[in-house]
Amino acid sequence: MMKYLCIMIIDMRILIALPAFNEEATAGAVIDGIPDSISGACKPDVLLVDDGSTDDTAEIASQAGAIVISHGRNLGLGETFRTALSYARENGYHILVTIDADGQFNPEHIPALVEPVIKNQADFVTASRFSEIELIPEMPRLKIWGNRRVARLVSRLSGIHIKDATCGFRVYGPAALEKLSSFSRFTYTQEVIIDLAGKGLSILEVPVEVLGERPVGSSRIASSIWRYAILSLAAMYSIAHDHRPWRFYGIPAVILMILGLTGDMFVLVRWLITGRVTPFAGVAIGGLFLITFSVLLLLFASLADTASHNRHLLESIISENVRKNRER
Repeated sequence: MMKYLCIMIIDMRILIALPAFNEEATAGAVIDGIPDSISGACKPDVLLVDDGSTDDTAEIASQAGAIVISHGRNLGLGETFRTALSYARENGYHILVTIDADGQFNPEHIPALVEPVIKNQADFVTASRFSEIELIPEMPRLKIWGNRRVARLVSRLSGIHIKDATCGFRVYGPAALEKLSSFSRFTYTQEVIIDLAGKGLSILEVPVEVLGERPVGSSRIASSIWRYAILSLAAMYSIAHDHRPWRFYGIPAVILMILGLTGDMFVLVRWLITGRVTPFAGVAIGGLFLITFSVLLLLFASLADTASHNRHLLESIISENVRKNRER
């Protein structure tokens, strides 16, 4: 895969962002644990995006020294991530680190994740809970099984091998900040990997020891495993078909067209020879159905391809604006 590695920049500006919703019990400790200095970078700034919390999360984060942006209501993890992404872009940061405010991740691991970006070894780094057997956290078997299934699907859609596609502890380098697109309201973790891989950026997983469960409370993003699965699949579908519309729709369309034509040709030849369609009338109807459906898929591919071109044009404008903001 072609790599799009960032140009080395001395003393990169780093923003460490914490998405938070009612995390007053842990947000302060996470912020306090963030390193004051990272080799090759300026002193990091800390941003907490308060997604409509009804407790004292925002006040505690502010007292701990974080910049706080509060949503008026709960908008979802995907929207919270985009708020952090927009802030990093508009304020000229070179690197964005995301770490949950619930205490599952150890902020002392931030330098280890940032290092590959600083050294120009990767554009995007994600912590991995499952890449080394001894680091797999204690968590319900159903969650481990579900995470592995999601990782396999993301690997297939992105074309790269990923073992942990749902971890929110990540580092976005300069190129990733310029080129990343995210649209899902519910979650963004799988979508981001597929998007960046599709754009040829270098992606690296770093094994990290993580708590299997939150120290306080329960997960809100995965409170319903079925809802999480459905909305995650919707996000992955949205980004996957946008990057390769003709492959996504075109291959199934060709297969259905061949099957439909084969069935109808069989019935047509039999009618020409015997003058009878029965007992294969159902085959003829099914063939027509498959041909019609394949044509619809080709139309979907054409529309998706047009939308993809428009999106790439918009992304190039955003990328240019991000570069200009860094130069200010």
